[in-house]
Amino acid sequence: MNRNQASIIISEYFESWIKKDIEMFSRAVHDAAIIRECSGAVMEGKNELLIWFAQWNDSDNKVDYWEIKEIGFDEVRNVAFVEWRFKCLYDGKEYEWDGSSIVYFKESLIIELNEYEMKQDKFFPYRSVETLDEPIHKSINK
Repeated sequence: MNRNQASIIISEYFESWIKKDIEMFSRAVHDAAIIRECSGAVMEGKNELLIWFAQWNDSDNKVDYWEIKEIGFDEVRNVAFVEWRFKCLYDGKEYEWDGSSIVYFKESLIIELNEYEMKQDKFFPYRSVETLDEPIHKSINK
């Protein structure tokens, strides 16, 4: 497996959510796959994954976009990291955040996917701090 193949599978997985396409979703995940969402939910095995996908999408829930910003791939370990932006409507409420996933592959399919969320609203707590009289590394090492 290479970076291009991993990118195609990851793109199909994300796109399956946007299109609500259970067949596309099923083609991207291994029979023994495990998905860990940033919410804490864990789904394990293709049967459980298909139930989750169908129930999530068999309603007014929808993924507005799941935009891939960057994909990196380690060919030795058969693992990818993905940075992305996500927006959805779930149970009548809109959600939007930046995130990343670590995606492991087996037999050219997703065997494990772990999601991590980063808050959409960013802040810079040290931009208003006055300049120190001496370099910070000197004051720390005293």
